[in-house]
Amino acid sequence: MRVFLYVVALLMIMGAPLSAQTKVTYNPLHAPDSYQSIDNPNYWKNKMPRPGYWQQDVYYNIKANVDEQTNIIDGEQTLIYYNNSPDTLFEVFFHLYQNAFQPCAYYDNLQRNNGVDPKYGPYESACLGTTLEYLRSNGKDLPQLMDNTMLKVTLDEPLLPGKSKQFEMKFKTYFGSGNVRRRMKQYGAWGYKHLNGVHWYPRISVYDHKFGWTTDQHLGREFYADFGTYDVELTFANNMIVEATGYLQNREEVMPDSLRKKLDISNFKDKPWGERPSIIIPYDTTVHKTWKYHAENVHNVAFTADPSYRIGEVERNGIRSIALVQEPHAGSWQEVAAFTADVIDVYERDFGKYGYHKMIVADAADGMEYPMLTLCGGSFPSNKGLIAHEVGHNWFYGMVGNNETYRAALDEGFTQFLTAWSLEAIDGKYIEPQATYKSKYKQKFSEPTEIRNSRVYDGYIWDALDGEDAFLNTHSDAFNGALR
Repeated sequence: MRVFLYVVALLMIMGAPLSAQTKVTYNPLHAPDSYQSIDNPNYWKNKMPRPGYWQQDVYYNIKANVDEQTNIIDGEQTLIYYNNSPDTLFEVFFHLYQNAFQPCAYYDNLQRNNGVDPKYGPYESACLGTTLEYLRSNGKDLPQLMDNTMLKVTLDEPLLPGKSKQFEMKFKTYFGSGNVRRRMKQYGAWGYKHLNGVHWYPRISVYDHKFGWTTDQHLGREFYADFGTYDVELTFANNMIVEATGYLQNREEVMPDSLRKKLDISNFKDKPWGERPSIIIPYDTTVHKTWKYHAENVHNVAFTADPSYRIGEVERNGIRSIALVQEPHAGSWQEVAAFTADVIDVYERDFGKYGYHKMIVADAADGMEYPMLTLCGGSFPSNKGLIAHEVGHNWFYGMVGNNETYRAALDEGFTQFLTAWSLEAIDGKYIEPQATYKSKYKQKFSEPTEIRNSRVYDGYIWDALDGEDAFLNTHSDAFNGALR
């Protein structure tokens, strides 16, 4: 299990702090990288669970252009990888997750052998997921062996314990347009382009004490990654409203107060559902903005962008809860930021402090979690459960960082428990509003639905009756045959 300071009470293990290598003053919101600082309460060396424990550290510096016309991300990435293990490494592995969504991929083969006929867009059909122009270290191209979503890289020299190595790479990642369920997505909405960028860059695999290199092929399910620091620059069209993992470094440049006021969700409280959005920033293909983010103590970086996004915000105890909603849905999202803050209050009170400065709930036609960012959808209050669930993932597996491919129960399992827990704490025992039936008989004798039954027990009971109740330690890819 990955160790993060804010492990919930039932998993918390006390340990004596150890000195980290660097003495840079800890500041998770701004460069320079202070992840390994002795002052970082979230760094694993400063709260060891047992003698001899270790995990690897990473530092990513990524500059990428996100082209809304071609649907291509063109990026350059520098990675510093710290070998804290007792082992000498002769090779490393990278995940290229977007290669799962194309013909002849392992995921494609899995679907076809289960009677599913996936349809692919032009890029996917051409087997374009994530491609590398080069991958180098010390100015030398490194030997590579590609196996669908896994890339094996042979090092030019051994990476000794206690040493680090820098990798430079140039890559392209392509958005898809087929019918395969894919978290990284682009779609049109009211004449605009919406973009969700997830698992969009080459990411080094985890090397840990249990498995060595973790090289599971991606089948559209879960993830596992090292904690560290990310400096990310994302260049978009001038009219895109963007949010991402990390602290925005150039807010005055890309989101000045005058623009923020125009985008405030309160300006659209009476907006009819589905009515076309207004134009706040005229689209100019010759003008672009670069959004710069710094994030520490994270194991992933994701983004979402849409010209029609409008912003609601509530700040409590130094944490900004942000509702990012498409303008045609803004009328029904007025309370989302406050509800998100309520959910965080419950989780902090009962399970452990939230470790970051913000939590984004984005109207993004999805239901998925990334550090500081959740992609949701729907309308309030019917999406309360979805919001509570995805926010809960920032505890499990977000800050805990366990191997959710191998320990699915600590991911979806425990987070579903958190969902029911928070909804009960906020709304009480029963789901509101109660169903209204046309039948007077049903209306008279129906009983209120308990949140705990609806969110936890009923699903288990139905699976158990069908003989599909899985073992506790079932691998995430083994549920439903790994099919969505």
